[in-house]
Amino acid sequence: DTYYVGQINTQSTAAVGISFSIMTIIQAIGFFFGHGSGNYISRMLGAKRTDEAKYMAATGLVGSVTFGLAVAVVGLAFLSDICIFLGSTETILPYTERYLGIILVGAPFMTGAFTLNNQMRFQGNAKYAMYGILSGVVLNVVLAPILIFYFCLGITGAAVATLVSQTMSFFILFNM
Repeated sequence: DTYYVGQINTQSTAAVGISFSIMTIIQAIGFFFGHGSGNYISRMLGAKRTDEAKYMAATGLVGSVTFGLAVAVVGLAFLSDICIFLGSTETILPYTERYLGIILVGAPFMTGAFTLNNQMRFQGNAKYAMYGILSGVVLNVVLAPILIFYFCLGITGAAVATLVSQTMSFFILFNM
């Protein structure tokens, strides 16, 4: 997003930079549940206890999506305050609110995608995990300039492209 957003204006670039810390927290939640449940899944599969591994996979995913939903709800409820706390000025604030507001809507899908990706890697399915995440990245690279420049959505287009690509990654990984 930063590459394409950098071609819009400096306020948009700053808004993406400010939003990145929240995106990192969202990613960390996904990794937390993915690594924790993935480790347990790996051990249970090695012990041929597949029912326990399936239960932990579901528990990890539900926990991740639930925390992602909590981040979305709290983040949207305090959006302006969070943006200002993270460093938005009056000039940047409208851009940050627009971008981060859309990103927060996708938080449950983002945490879920990172959790599923890690669970798959712990099961020895790194190839499928890579396909799931890579498909979202490719979609974002293609969709962002179309929404930003062709449809003239600016920073909103960048956020929507990220939301759509992360959601697609989630569903691809979920169906693997």
